[in-house]
Amino acid sequence: MDALFHLRDMIASLDVPLTDDLCARARLPRNEALYALNGGAAPAPGSLAGAYAQSTTLAGRVLLLRPFYVHTLLPTLCAPGGSEADRNACLAADTACLNSLARRLALSIHVATRKREALPDALQAALRTGDPARVEEAITNLAVEADVIARVEARARKGGANDETVRRLADLYANALIPLSRQIQVHGLLADG
Repeated sequence: MDALFHLRDMIASLDVPLTDDLCARARLPRNEALYALNGGAAPAPGSLAGAYAQSTTLAGRVLLLRPFYVHTLLPTLCAPGGSEADRNACLAADTACLNSLARRLALSIHVATRKREALPDALQAALRTGDPARVEEAITNLAVEADVIARVEARARKGGANDETVRRLADLYANALIPLSRQIQVHGLLADG
C-alpha cells in the first residue's frame, strides 16, 4: 500500500491550493445573478462521480463539476449578496476553485486503482456483491478522513480564515468533497471489476 500512501501525500499537497482557493472565495459574496444561466440543479452525486471518473480532461472535469460547485459548494461556503462590482473577482475565484477541485478529485481515480491492487479481503467481498454502498463502506477510512479535515482546518487557519469559514470548509469536506471522492473511487472500482 506504499503507492496509496504516496497518493495520499499528493492529495494533501493538492488540498493546500484548494483550501487557499476556497478560503479566498469565501471572502466574496455569492452573487446569484452570476449563476442564473447555469441551468438545473446539481446532478446526483452518483451520476456526477461516474461521469467524472470517465472524463479524461481537466476542462471536461471542470465542466462536470460546475453545477455541483454552484449548487452545493457555493451555498455552503459563501454568504449571499454581491453586486456587479464583485463580478470579476467572483468569477476569477470560481475558476481557481473549480480548477483546484478538478485536480484534487482526479486523484480519486488513482486511489481506486491502488486500492484495487491491494485488494484487502473486505474490499474483495464488497466488490463481489456489486453493491456500491458495500464497496463504499469497504473503502471508507474514517481516520484518514478526519486527518484530511483537520489538515484543511489547519491550513485555513494558517491562511487567516475566520472560525466561520473554517467550519464551512470542514462541512464542505465532510459532507460533499470526501463523499464525492469516495463515490468516484467506487465507480472506478466497480467499472474495473
